[in-house]
Amino acid sequence: MPVLDSKIIVITGATHGIGKRLAEKCAQAGAMTVLVARNENELQSRCHHLNENSNGNHRYYALDISNLAQIAEFVNWLKFENINPSGLVNCAGVYGPIGTTVDIDMVEFTSAIQINFLGTVYMCHAIAPLMKSKSIKKIVNFSGGGAASPFPFYSAYATSKVAIVRFTENLSLELDNDEFNINCIAPGFVVTRLHKDTIAVGPSQAGKAFYDQTVKQLEKQGVSPDVAANLTVFLLSGQSDGI
Repeated sequence: MPVLDSKIIVITGATHGIGKRLAEKCAQAGAMTVLVARNENELQSRCHHLNENSNGNHRYYALDISNLAQIAEFVNWLKFENINPSGLVNCAGVYGPIGTTVDIDMVEFTSAIQINFLGTVYMCHAIAPLMKSKSIKKIVNFSGGGAASPFPFYSAYATSKVAIVRFTENLSLELDNDEFNINCIAPGFVVTRLHKDTIAVGPSQAGKAFYDQTVKQLEKQGVSPDVAANLTVFLLSGQSDGI
């Protein structure tokens, strides 16, 4: 496993799915993590678990990443605590409304875009200026379904993930001279609570093809979250410098 000794990694969506597993992997690799999610009770539990099972002084902060005012407060907290991250991972995401675009709720559509896409943008905008590591600074964003091909009935999710890919490409070029490496990961079908949304709405609303695929993947347990988590640790480490 790559070494993350002395690195401070901010992870959004850190209480579930890939974010949860990634926090464990980062702690095992020697990093101090700052866990970010909306549910403070879940954050406290995850942080306590990490501190009991590693040597790191792990921290947490309850935050809605789609809320600029809350992000500003988070930045002030990081400054007050003298926490200068060397890595940022944007894992937080939602499916948003499922169904044909002419039928879904536009308020829910907007909320999904704000969480998935703008939340990623907001965090990069806020945290990158705080990153003062002597080594190359790292940002890893998460793309996913629909970024490379059409994903009907999931337009909010798919559109936000396409936007994250182009945003990541742009930001990586904009900050290239400031010693940043910025990458994006599509983790494959990882079994998370998101897929409960597909099962809940059924094949008529989610589309029969994807509904059937979801059922099959859930039965097979999908792709292990370790795959994306291990790749992310590599991209956060010095072993990936220059990528």
